[in-house]
Amino acid sequence: MGHDTNGTSHHSMDRSIRPSSLSPSSSSSSIPTDRSIIGRIKACFPPVNGKSLLTHYMPASGAVSHALFQNHIFSPNVIHRFFPVGELAVSNVILFNANLGLGFWVYFRPHLARADRWTRVEFAVFASTIFNFGSLLASVLIKALLPTKTATPIKSLIATSLSFLLLSRAYKYIKFVDKRRVAYSKAPSPKLSNGQATSINGDSH
Repeated sequence: MGHDTNGTSHHSMDRSIRPSSLSPSSSSSSIPTDRSIIGRIKACFPPVNGKSLLTHYMPASGAVSHALFQNHIFSPNVIHRFFPVGELAVSNVILFNANLGLGFWVYFRPHLARADRWTRVEFAVFASTIFNFGSLLASVLIKALLPTKTATPIKSLIATSLSFLLLSRAYKYIKFVDKRRVAYSKAPSPKLSNGQATSINGDSH
């Protein structure tokens, strides 16, 4: 009987420990992460598949297109030098890809996970359009402040720096919203006066 009791308690302890060992926090802390420069570079290029194409490479191409279009605003002669015939078409393709790539990035953000598909499309298109055309307006206004004979390399440096600044602030803001969304989902739902719980969208249950 003593042996059976010990065996039962041993198995119950195993059952109580096993779920915690599979939790994301404990597993992530036990797995070593490669923080070297090569490891960080590899993290920027995940294996190509359907998911990584939509959630990583498309947004990355959108960010690159954003920087290229900023450079086009400051120095239109650069695209004209490489594409003397289809300059307008090339610039429109770059702008379209900037909107498309950044739109995909917003679409797959965690704070929109509970929204339906068309609501996510609506918010992604709105956010991407406002961001890109706001960036375009900022470039036009800043370019007007520069001397007329400013060298093209200096203009390119200013355009690239402006693009990096805008993209990094947008990234920081969206990450902040995502963290607030995760924190809110873990908090208990607020109660109405009749004792019903309210959801994220304000609906009562």
